[in-house]
Amino acid sequence: MDPLIIIATLFVLAWGAIWGSFLNVVIWRVPNGMSVVSPPSHCPRCGHGLAWWQNVPVFGWAYLGGKCHYCKVPISARYPAVEAVTAALALAVAMPWLHGWASGDLEPWRAAVGMGAEHAFLFACISIAFIDADTFMIPDSLSLPLPLLGIGVAVLLGTERGVSWQEAAAAAFVAGGGLLAVQWGYAAITGREGLGTGDVKLLAGLGAWLGLSALPAVMLAASLQGLLFAAGAALLSPKDADGLAASRGLASMRHVALPFGPFLVLGGLEYLLLHRQLSPVLAPYFGG
Repeated sequence: MDPLIIIATLFVLAWGAIWGSFLNVVIWRVPNGMSVVSPPSHCPRCGHGLAWWQNVPVFGWAYLGGKCHYCKVPISARYPAVEAVTAALALAVAMPWLHGWASGDLEPWRAAVGMGAEHAFLFACISIAFIDADTFMIPDSLSLPLPLLGIGVAVLLGTERGVSWQEAAAAAFVAGGGLLAVQWGYAAITGREGLGTGDVKLLAGLGAWLGLSALPAVMLAASLQGLLFAAGAALLSPKDADGLAASRGLASMRHVALPFGPFLVLGGLEYLLLHRQLSPVLAPYFGG
């Protein structure tokens, strides 16, 4: 393997892990209306500030044995998990751009801008997924910029990403408008809110970044994986499922709300990572 690719790979892994550490801050503070830059990282229990070495992604948590160095309160394993997953996904997103640069198929600035843009998209999506899972809320500060940024990136790199700015704009309109119609229709028929407005804004952003052709696949993947998750949760713990439904005054788990944002993000990232590999295989069958 090209030594430059090895160095770039290690750099991207470290870059992704550092951003994963920052995303942990975003996931906790943004829903609580707190600044993401001040105060510096600290233990939420004892309030003691963390030394730099305690903030090293993944390894800091492991070195501390998963406990605060000062008050010994356990630190959730989700923190290093977010850091590790972000690092792995950052590398997966970066690889096509790194190989394009190393092979000479892409100008260095195009590879750098493309990789940086898709990393920004990735980091926003990870934050949205965890915040929605925790709070049933998708902050406008994370979702609203996605369509505009997606269209802007399409202006710069439409050829390289396979999504023109016209398609990005159309996909944002179709995705957001279509899901908004579904939201209104479901509410009118059932009297309950089936989808939040945050999901509408998120899907508009996914459409702008991934294009019109991605929307059916993203929606199908999100819906199927959401149903599988709900069914698995009910089967693995039926008493807890019935209790959850009863605690909300509902007749059955059919009416228990699940956040849809994490599954939209999952479907969107799956499409981003897989479609470039699968398109050459599927093209002979679908006329691509």
